[in-house]
Formats: sequence, C-alpha cells, structure tokens
Amino acid sequence: MALPAAAGGLAVLFSHPLELTKVRLQLDNELAAKGTPRQYAGFVDCVLQNFRAAGVRGLQRGLSLGVTREVCFNAVRIGLYDPILSASGAVSGRGERAPSARERMAAGFTCGALGGCCVNPIEVLKVRMQAYGGLTGHQHAIPSPAAGLAALVREEGLAGCLRGVGTSTARGVLGPGSQLIAYNELKAAAVGHGADPAAAPTHVSCALASAAVSVACVNPVDVVRTRVYNAPAGLYASGADAARRLLRTEGPLALYKGSLTHYLRLGPHMVLVFGILERLKSMRARSS
Repeated sequence: MALPAAAGGLAVLFSHPLELTKVRLQLDNELAAKGTPRQYAGFVDCVLQNFRAAGVRGLQRGLSLGVTREVCFNAVRIGLYDPILSASGAVSGRGERAPSARERMAAGFTCGALGGCCVNPIEVLKVRMQAYGGLTGHQHAIPSPAAGLAALVREEGLAGCLRGVGTSTARGVLGPGSQLIAYNELKAAAVGHGADPAAAPTHVSCALASAAVSVACVNPVDVVRTRVYNAPAGLYASGADAARRLLRTEGPLALYKGSLTHYLRLGPHMVLVFGILERLKSMRARSS
C-alpha cells in the first residue's frame, strides 16, 4: 500500500491547480437558469482569473489536503486491488487460473468505493478550500486545514464529516473503479499485441486512455458531489436532490461542467501515478 500512496502524493503536487480549476468551473452558475452568463468563459479564463487574483499560491489552495487525500485514497484504491483480487480467487477456488475480467472489475469497483468512504471528510474540506477565493460557489472561510476540520466538527458534527458520502462512494465506484479496470485491461491488451509492459509509452498511453474512460463515467457524479460538499447547510437534502435541481434549472449538459479540465487534470495525473508506481515497483524488485 505504501507505493501507491507515495505515487499519488507525488503526482498531486503537479496536478492540484487543475483540480482547483475543475472545482470552480463545476460550481459556476450553480442552480442558475440556462443561458445565464457564466463567471468563467472556460478553462483558460478560469486559470488566468485565479492567477491574477492570487498568483501561484492561490492555484495551490488546499494542496496539503490534496496530498493527504491522494496518499490515503491511493493506498486503498490501488494498494488493496491485488490483495482483494487474490482474496476473491481464494474464495472462488480460482487456483492458478488468471482472474477474469469480471473478477478484476469487481475488485476495481470495491477498491474505489472503499477509498471514497475513507477520505470523505478530507474531500469535504478540500473542495471548500479550493472554492474559497473563487468567483463561484458558496464561500467557506477556511484559513487552514486544521481550522477547517475544527469548524466542520463543531458546526456540523459527524453529519458534516459524512456529507455526500453516498455520492462520493458512487463516484469512487464509477471513476477510480472504471479507470483502474481500464488501465489494467488496456495494458493487458497492449502487451498481448506485443507492447513492452515495462516501456514508458505503454504506461502513458494506457493511463491517458483510462483517464478518458473515467471522466466519461464519473464527471456527472463529480459535479453533484462538488456541489453537495461545498453547499451551505440546508441547500440540498441529498445528492439525488442536488442532481434533480441541477437538471431542472441548468439542463443535462451541466453535468459535464469542468469535464475538459477534469481530463486535463486526470490524464497527466494518472500518467504520473501509474508511471511512478511502475518505477517504484521495479526499484523494489531490483532491491529484493
């Protein structure tokens, strides 16, 4: 579990500004009628406006929470994949037979769901810190992660820490679960067609393609989760309520707000995660 955690923590140092941009785009025109002018004209405009307002430091707002989230999430999501796959084989009596696509899919979805549950309080604070200082969404004044956690527990209690956990679990299943499955299936297919499993082009192409699969599956749930996490108390009764109100006021295309930024963030991020992970695995193999 240590290697996936380290890979994720290192990768987020580079991808965090895009994550912040994605959050602010997803909150743009929240519950506004279709046709209402947006605060940001798009990805580039959002980055430029945020940079002019607060510089590089502003684009890295909430970075410590981003690193913490990635370390914990990847430790569970990627680190438990092989153990869960092995355990399922022991239960099913698979023996030496290679796991089927269905078994790999079940392991990927399970790991994604577990990871989403484990990091939910961190996710709530991260989204609120990323939204703070932007032009969109409710503004939670959080001077630091410690102060934000104290305020969350004091003002909202356990319910605040578990806010949106159902939506987050669904996101963990649809997004990271689909991406992990896609990466492993694409890599297996590439190797089957003669690609070098240790070559960087294999890792890069499979990571980028798996990120596209993930964004297509998860962006609608991600938009809803971002809004539930950042909303003031009482605005939404649940993730389903947030999705229903979004569709009624903004239309279905709003579910893909920030999707380009999502991919621009996730694609390179997963290239880094899987690239670093493969490198760490090879280093461990040489030292053992």
